[in-house]
Amino acid sequence: MSSRGNISEASPHYHTSQSVFAIHVVGSTTLLVTGILVNAFSIGVIIRLKLYRETSVLFTLHLMFVNLTAIIIGMPLALLNSFHPIVKKDMFCRMSGFIVFGLIGVQMCNITLLSVSAYVKVAQGTFGKVIFSRTRNTVSCLVFIWVLPFANMSMPMSEIWGEFAVSLHQPWCFPFSGTYGTFLVCFTLVVTLSALLFSYVGIVRTVVRSRRKVEAANQLPRQNRKKFINERQLIITLIIMATSYIILFLPSGLLPVTDPDSRLGVDLHVIFTYIMWSQNVVETLIYSVLHTKIRHGIKLFFICKKADTVLG
Repeated sequence: MSSRGNISEASPHYHTSQSVFAIHVVGSTTLLVTGILVNAFSIGVIIRLKLYRETSVLFTLHLMFVNLTAIIIGMPLALLNSFHPIVKKDMFCRMSGFIVFGLIGVQMCNITLLSVSAYVKVAQGTFGKVIFSRTRNTVSCLVFIWVLPFANMSMPMSEIWGEFAVSLHQPWCFPFSGTYGTFLVCFTLVVTLSALLFSYVGIVRTVVRSRRKVEAANQLPRQNRKKFINERQLIITLIIMATSYIILFLPSGLLPVTDPDSRLGVDLHVIFTYIMWSQNVVETLIYSVLHTKIRHGIKLFFICKKADTVLG
């Protein structure tokens, strides 16, 4: 029997091909180990040094927490299903799909929130800082980015619109079938990419209007020079965010809609699924390296560890 495309419940004797099985085992195991190590370490550094008091770091900490949760839930399910493939659409299939893709939605919303908050902070000046300095506004944003994705997933979960279709070569039931799948992909891509591009363009325009250039940074007063460097860092971060989103998310999001019968090959679909999930590690690495306070916090953590070792 072919392992391509969606199947019905009348396929009890399906066996995963050796190549697909190998991709599942290597991909899920690698991402599980690296995802836990990278995210748990970064979360630990931020909490230990209390860097979360700044809103941008708090949003980043939340994204790392979501990445860690998604890895801990999604990868063991993927590994389990590589040994015992899904052969029917039962309640466990629907529930696991609901949770996994709900968490993916929260990740995308969090990326959008980070980019918009960065734009507001740079382009709107004092007004932007006031918005995100209020605890109520920050909490409302975090609640919203959890409610929206899971409310979206409740439609295929309850089959009001769409369904979680069984696709044996994939590690979970997917919500990309039919018109709902097209809507979900288009909505996700349009909203997230639009927010990233809008924020990036807004920050660039603000920096250009202020006539502060990289080569002139050393001639600026200390306070303005620090502000300029922070703004430039935000631009670099948003460029990398948009690039990584396009490279890692776009193929996996479009493939189930453009190639529902896996005519391009089952292996390709599975590979891009794990490429998409590598974002759980890549995002954390990006913010840990590019966010000035988090990067300095990690350096301080290692310096303290080294000092403790020497003193001990």
